[in-house]
Amino acid sequence: MAKVVPVIEAIDGDFQRRLPRYHKSRREGLAALTGVMLEVRSANLMELAAALPREIAAAEHRYQYIERHLKHEEIVPDTVITPYAREVIERLAANGQTVVLQMDQRHINDTNDVLMLSVRVRQRALPVAWRVRSTQGNIGVAVQKALLNSVRPWLPEHVAILLVADRFYGTAQLIDWCQEAGWAYRIRLKGNLTLTHEGGELTTGDVVTRMPHGVTGAELYGSGVTTNIGVLHEKGHTEPWIIAMDVRPSPYTTLDYGLRWGIENMFSDLKSRGFGLMQSQIKKPDRLERLILIMSLALYWAVSCGMFAEAKAVSDGVKRGR
Repeated sequence: MAKVVPVIEAIDGDFQRRLPRYHKSRREGLAALTGVMLEVRSANLMELAAALPREIAAAEHRYQYIERHLKHEEIVPDTVITPYAREVIERLAANGQTVVLQMDQRHINDTNDVLMLSVRVRQRALPVAWRVRSTQGNIGVAVQKALLNSVRPWLPEHVAILLVADRFYGTAQLIDWCQEAGWAYRIRLKGNLTLTHEGGELTTGDVVTRMPHGVTGAELYGSGVTTNIGVLHEKGHTEPWIIAMDVRPSPYTTLDYGLRWGIENMFSDLKSRGFGLMQSQIKKPDRLERLILIMSLALYWAVSCGMFAEAKAVSDGVKRGR
C-alpha cells in the first residue's frame, strides 16, 4: 500500500491544477481510486478496497468508501475528464494534425453497454466521453448525438476533426450532424441501405459491384441527406468497406476508416488486457460510468508516464550522442 501513496499524491496535485475548484473530498477520493486502479489493474471492488492506503480496520468500510464515490451524483464524468481530454486534443491540434475521434459501442455485462467517444493518439486511443445504457442492442442515435454535443462546445476553435465510426452508426441523422458541425467523417455503412443517385435507386451493396470506386452526392434512403461513398474490398476480407465520407472517394480516403482501430486497443486496455471492466459486478449504469471514469484517469496517467519516459530516453540518447 505504501508505494502507491506517492502516485496518489501526484495524481491529486495534477487533478487540483486542472480543476482547482473541484470539491476536495471528491477529488481526493478519485485520485486515490485512480492510483489504486493503476496498482491492482482490476475492476473488482474488493481488490481495490484491499489496496486502499487508508486507516480503516474493517474491510467492509473500505468497500463502502469506494461505493460512496461510485454512486455520488455530484461526480460527473464529463466534468472530470474534460481537462484531460482537452489537453491531448490541443496538443494534437497544435502540431497541425487532424484530430481523429472514434465512436464505438461495447458490451460490459449481461445488461449494460457503453457508447464511447475516444481520441486517437498514435496507434491507440484515450477516452473523451462515454454513456452507459442498459440495452441488448445498439445505443440509439439520440444518445450518440447527445454524446457528441457534450464534447463539441469545449473543443478548441478551428481544430480539424475527423469522426470515424462503425456501420452501426451509419445513419442519415449522424451524417447530418457531422455536416452541420463541420466535421470530416468516415462512417461505415451497411450493405443493404437504399440510396438515390442520379435519379435512380440502388443499394450500398450495389455500389460495390456497379461503381467500385464509389459515388458522390448519393442521398441516404430518402432522408434528404447526401454524402459521398467510398468502397474498398481488400484481399482476405469477406466484406468490403462501404464508407460514407465528406470528401471525394478514393482508395486513400476510404482507407482513413482504418484509423478507428485505435479504439479497439483502448477497449482492450479497459477490458481483458488491462483493468478487467467486463469482470465488474456493477449493474447500475451511472456507477459503471464512474468506474470507467476512474479507469480513464488511470489510462491518461499510464500513457502520459509512458510518453514521458520515451521522450526522456530519446533526450538522453541525444545527449550521449554528443
